[in-house]
Amino acid sequence: MLSPITFVESYAVTDHKESQSKISITVSYVNDTSKTHTVLVNSNQKYTVSQEYSWIKDNFTRFSLQAHSIDNSPFVTIQRMPDGNFTLDIFTNSNHSIIFLAKPQFKIITSGTSKVNFFPLSPTHDNWFDADSGVQIIIPHVIQSDQENIRQQLSGWSLDNSDINIISRQELGSYKSPTIHMSSMHKIDLEYTTQYYIKVISNFGRPLGTGWYDSGTITYVSVTPNNDDTFIKHVFTGWQGSVIGSENQESVGVLSDSPKIIIANWFVDYTNVSIIGIIVVAVLVLLAIYQKRRTPPKQKL
Repeated sequence: MLSPITFVESYAVTDHKESQSKISITVSYVNDTSKTHTVLVNSNQKYTVSQEYSWIKDNFTRFSLQAHSIDNSPFVTIQRMPDGNFTLDIFTNSNHSIIFLAKPQFKIITSGTSKVNFFPLSPTHDNWFDADSGVQIIIPHVIQSDQENIRQQLSGWSLDNSDINIISRQELGSYKSPTIHMSSMHKIDLEYTTQYYIKVISNFGRPLGTGWYDSGTITYVSVTPNNDDTFIKHVFTGWQGSVIGSENQESVGVLSDSPKIIIANWFVDYTNVSIIGIIVVAVLVLLAIYQKRRTPPKQKL
């Protein structure tokens, strides 16, 4: 494991005429999270010690800097960062001992979506978490695509290639996983199912089947005629759109392989209106004839 520590070139703060003796700066780590280093430097100068905020132990573990101590003084907390360097200026008026405290961390790798949040957040503001801590993932039940009528619906997840845990389908909100114990690196696979929106349109009757459906499934759409067509009747004549089965049936199948609009076509039947009109005209004619017959003829003077 490479050392995460570097010593930056110093500059003199005293008169160059003074004889300069050598003093030592020793950097060590609690629990030997990195190798101890000692450097000999000229006295009465300022040295900058640059320490990485985090450094990799192996492909699965890293150490995250937490605090430092100078010459056995109480530890001073260091703001946790995912990368970059923490710097410490040391005046070389005497030998010094610097101790760094670092926390082991493990990584969580997720696949299936980038819209993953963690609770609680990582202390280093990334996807690495302190050893022996507990964390939950929070993911949306529905992810809308750039196209309005296509989306992803959360259906399951697995931890470290285990069996898929089925998740109850929800239209809104987010799913929060059980607590994951960080004793090692973890890989989480999220399973999302592509869904398409099928829209059923009808100017008459009651259309059924509009909604979101999993890709590759077959759903059934239908239309129910109104029962209040007293005079003007609407006769269903078929479907407009990609359907499975006879287009003239009031219930047909639709393959969910893309967003679709299915339209019910109708014919307006005015037969009853025509018959009623004829009857009304006939009655009026008969009434006119009857009235004419009952009216006595005018007498001539």
